[in-house]
Amino acid sequence: MDLLSWLSLAGICALGAMSPGPSLLIVLRSASSGLQQGLASAIAHGAGVAIYAILTAFGLAVLITSSPLLFNILQWAGAAMLVYLGWKALSASSPGASAAAVEPPHQSLKRSIAQGFGVAFFNPKIAVFFTALFSQFVSEQQALSTKLGMAALVSGVDTIWYCIVALAVHASRKRQLVSKHIGHRIQQVFGVLLIGLAARLILSI
Repeated sequence: MDLLSWLSLAGICALGAMSPGPSLLIVLRSASSGLQQGLASAIAHGAGVAIYAILTAFGLAVLITSSPLLFNILQWAGAAMLVYLGWKALSASSPGASAAAVEPPHQSLKRSIAQGFGVAFFNPKIAVFFTALFSQFVSEQQALSTKLGMAALVSGVDTIWYCIVALAVHASRKRQLVSKHIGHRIQQVFGVLLIGLAARLILSI
């Protein structure tokens, strides 16, 4: 993989992590109970993402060698999935200006870890997303170190972002870090990049 591919992968994963959703709410709730809880939840979430990333990278590599035609079909399906996800992000309606604060109860460190890991590991959409995304970057001759590097990059970006969220909540003592309008703009940028990545695949086939 060249530098542009690494930067593209990192950028897409960063915007995906920043997009508001259940993972952000879980980390916000944990961080509202304390910095330790927030960081623990963020790291556990990154671990859950890493498992999916590793399985996806190696699974696609095996598929290339065992059935090139099936992998080619998967690439097209992945491109279609990226276009669909991008379209959904772009067509999402703009939320209202106000955002209700979340008042979570205090929770233990173990519960924060369990929730952070669980919201990632038990979310099948993450597996679908990585299959669509990684199919654009995995190749037949790719080295083991590259596959592990892809998984580490994805997990690292995810963990760093949610650690920043936890630190920001701890510093500000606010229950909501990202306004709905900012979250909506992030979704739109995310949608454009997803569609652009799909176009890159179509032009390269």
